[in-house]
Amino acid sequence: MPAALPASGLRNLRVAACLACTLTTCLVSAGRARALDLTMASPRVRDGRLVIEARPGEAINSRVAGSLARGMPATLQIHAELWRDRRGWFDRLESSADASVRIRYDVWSDSYLIERIGAEPIVVGIPDSVAAVLERPWLIPIAGVAQLQPDANYYVVLAATLRPLTVEDLEEVEGWLSGEVGNTKKSGFGVVTEIPRSVFDAVRNVAGFGDQKARASSERFSLGDLTRSSARGD
Repeated sequence: MPAALPASGLRNLRVAACLACTLTTCLVSAGRARALDLTMASPRVRDGRLVIEARPGEAINSRVAGSLARGMPATLQIHAELWRDRRGWFDRLESSADASVRIRYDVWSDSYLIERIGAEPIVVGIPDSVAAVLERPWLIPIAGVAQLQPDANYYVVLAATLRPLTVEDLEEVEGWLSGEVGNTKKSGFGVVTEIPRSVFDAVRNVAGFGDQKARASSERFSLGDLTRSSARGD
């Protein structure tokens, strides 16, 4: 006869099951969601730095809009990598950069906040306006032009990730529910975030709240290509 699970394990399983039911219920009216999209313009030089213009698309589909309206925050991150093409050998990662925003619904003001580190939040009224802001060009500096070799070829790889719900987000929600927003460690609610992260991720993915991902790559380019493009004012 198998050994009985400890009380903490049973509680985690019960809470995981409840969380799965809750998340699945939230998805019943969400409809068929479109996938996250990502496009990019050709790399160019700006103020002595190599920059890339990324354009996420379909960032706020019906499922994400529904979860936001129910108080579940989301994070959109774009990761950019500059690679040097080395024929006959493994390509070399030269530099990388990240840009991200956090989206959440503020029930008190009945508005959506788009937050970036070091900047004032952008406040909009409806999910379509959130999408319009997120789908503006993201200008991401990747590397200094001085580090590019004149005789080398490069390319840029972008990866966009939309995370509709994370353990950290849930901790903040729990803190709000318990009246302990400033110090979630003292909150009495904290049951859901005691679930192991692997269990939480599995429940989230099964319920349809898993990360959405998209990728894009540039054509090969050289320092000469960038110089000529800059001279033309592209």
